[in-house]
Amino acid sequence: MQPHDPAFFMRNALESLYQHLGGESELKRIMRLFYERMAADVMLGFFFFGRDLHAIADRQSDFLLRAMGARSSYSGRPPAQAHEKLPPILPGHFDRRAVILSEVLRDQAIPPELAKAWLDFEAAFRDAVVTEQKP
Repeated sequence: MQPHDPAFFMRNALESLYQHLGGESELKRIMRLFYERMAADVMLGFFFFGRDLHAIADRQSDFLLRAMGARSSYSGRPPAQAHEKLPPILPGHFDRRAVILSEVLRDQAIPPELAKAWLDFEAAFRDAVVTEQKP
């Protein structure tokens, strides 16, 4: 990665986010809040019915820790595979998830520029997990 490469800036922003959070335990706490909020949401809750929210949040945290440079590897499944046994994730579901994440980050006093980096990172996986509706 070179300094002019967008991935370089994304990685730096995610590393700054990790530094701001102060470590893994804070990331996991925020992820648990996020997944609890999604599970309670009328539009997204059915995706989480009967599932272990803390385990899901911890796996997502592990994925983020790798992206933030706090871990050298990630042993979980890639996003597309991790979601393949779920009902179709439609564009509206993905967008609602982004709104909830944005609200959680705001409520946790994450600075806007760091929240944007997190949201941009998540948005990069849209095509991997969203099932486009057929006309």
